[in-house]
Amino acid sequence: MPRSLGNKRKQIPENGETKGIGFITKLYGDFEEGEFVKIRPNDFFGYHRITVEQPQRDEQGHIIKTKGKPKANTKLRDYENIPFLQKDANGRLIPQSIEAYFKREVKPHLPDAWIDEKKTKTGYEINFTKYFYEFKPLRSLADIKADILALEASSLALEKQVLL
Repeated sequence: MPRSLGNKRKQIPENGETKGIGFITKLYGDFEEGEFVKIRPNDFFGYHRITVEQPQRDEQGHIIKTKGKPKANTKLRDYENIPFLQKDANGRLIPQSIEAYFKREVKPHLPDAWIDEKKTKTGYEINFTKYFYEFKPLRSLADIKADILALEASSLALEKQVLL
């Protein structure tokens, strides 16, 4: 490569059976789900980022209001990413409303909270780790111990050769 790309030092080879630009192009052209392909609608990756506000309170615990509305406590401000879609009881993807999510996920924990709708933003993200990560079990302690003991024995043998 002409220059370093930091931790992205990956280069796709021109062709190959299971790797390469030709393979990727074929997967894209076939448009069929499989080991390397997952097909999702665009809304699957979309979310609303809402700002959750909580009221300021005075020393007696009463909510401070300005112009009849609760005054937001900026120290308690929080954010939630609400996916456009959610799974129903049958596992199908259905649209999700901001209000339903807020009522279900936030209100039980923060009953006085509200959404600052002027700050709501829309975004899209493809989290490769979330959608494509495959867990590989860790090696057992017995295997690790056996490897360490074998390395120690090998090191001792080499040490004896050098010193004798």
